[in-house]
Amino acid sequence: MKSLILTGLVSCLALSLSGCAGEDKRPNVLLISIDQLRADHLSCYGYARPTSPALDRLAGEGVLFEQHMSSSSWTLPGHASLFTSVPDSIHGAFDTQMKIGEGQTTLAEHFQRAGYATAGFFSGPYMHPAFGMGQGFELYENCTSYKQRLDGAAVESWAMDKDVMRASHEDITNPIVYSAFQKWFGSREKKPFFAFLHLWDAHYDFIPPPPFDKQFDPDYTGPVTGRGFFSDPEIRADMPERDKQHLLALYDGEIAWTDSYLAKIRADLEAAGLLENTVIVVTSDHGTEFFEHGDKGHRKTLYDEVVHIPLVIRYPAALPQKQRVSAQTRSIDVGPTLLELAGIAPPPDIMGVSLLALARDPQANHPKRAVMELTSVGRNMRAVRSLQWKLIDDASAGKGYWFDLVTDKGELKPLSDFASEQGQKLENAYVGEVRKMEAHLAQFPPQHENSNVPKDVNRALSEFGYTGGDEPQKQAAPPPK
Repeated sequence: MKSLILTGLVSCLALSLSGCAGEDKRPNVLLISIDQLRADHLSCYGYARPTSPALDRLAGEGVLFEQHMSSSSWTLPGHASLFTSVPDSIHGAFDTQMKIGEGQTTLAEHFQRAGYATAGFFSGPYMHPAFGMGQGFELYENCTSYKQRLDGAAVESWAMDKDVMRASHEDITNPIVYSAFQKWFGSREKKPFFAFLHLWDAHYDFIPPPPFDKQFDPDYTGPVTGRGFFSDPEIRADMPERDKQHLLALYDGEIAWTDSYLAKIRADLEAAGLLENTVIVVTSDHGTEFFEHGDKGHRKTLYDEVVHIPLVIRYPAALPQKQRVSAQTRSIDVGPTLLELAGIAPPPDIMGVSLLALARDPQANHPKRAVMELTSVGRNMRAVRSLQWKLIDDASAGKGYWFDLVTDKGELKPLSDFASEQGQKLENAYVGEVRKMEAHLAQFPPQHENSNVPKDVNRALSEFGYTGGDEPQKQAAPPPK
């Protein structure tokens, strides 16, 4: 009898986090990315307007990372790094004609191999599986309103269509994503799931529905509607300040509207009895500039307004509540964090590091520097950032410079004396990060692949801010060394 009991105990242990009756008790993981969401426009990050009550609640029940950095300043590489836990020049999806290589294993693939159900719902053009984003998802659903033009068709047949590109800016997708998620959630397999929701509507154009369109500026009567943000020449650095403030209010309205869907999703988890056994992660891919450095949009620079993004993780079963982490963290750290929470061993070919130690003890040791890259739209630059400084190597302009983030938080006073003691110190630190990436590439040779987007597609995309000009683009060069 004793031997039978011992055999049963061993069998239970072998199930690893599962019940003896076969019930799998591993946590569900819900990863939500709100496209173009600046951390400094969220009330839980200190913003004056109450833009994010649902996210604030999640942060109060979990961990908020105050200095979280994206790998880049636009959608494709930002999400590719989130999915692969390596910088842009390693995963390969760093420009329009590139995709995540088949040699890269995505977060969804890791969960799928561990027996999780996997589903993704995307709502922007650069999240399309043509760019490798669908790897590992059993269901990867296009939630754009113009999906009939995209799915099942050659990329060149939809990407070169001006109406499709305009539709991506004018699209309203929160209800579509939420409805698709609800449908899947109600009929999913009864086993742990890894789900990814991509919420697009905080991306320009800024056209929130009532009452969010007037929530933060109800008395405005001027000409700004939030439409045509990228293409309207009247939306410029020297536009009237009153109009600029209304533009910001419309962006904040989009954030508040999107935040209301976080509340709906939370309620669905709670109603299903899954809230406490679900890791909820809310983050972004990049921010956007509102003329802080003289321009608008993103995919042009590596300043903080386009790379400082939010990260909130709620899972009371393993994480503290009301915890704020001031150490700098990186988008490549999210993947290994979620794998550790699910009891899945991290793969050897990533550069990200789990954030669990930091989440439990904000003084824990963690990499002090973050790498950001931009190799697109005629730019070829890399930045290395710590809490105290940021060094930008702008190879496309043939110069390098750094900022003292303690005294110059807005990055308005570039310094370039690399012969000084401080300059040499920062240059050495930058070179050290590059050497780490080179060592990783040597150990795990990249398998970069083209997305096969034709040259005329790039010309069409350029009219809507997706590429760098009307000239056909050459094969992208690797980021600066």
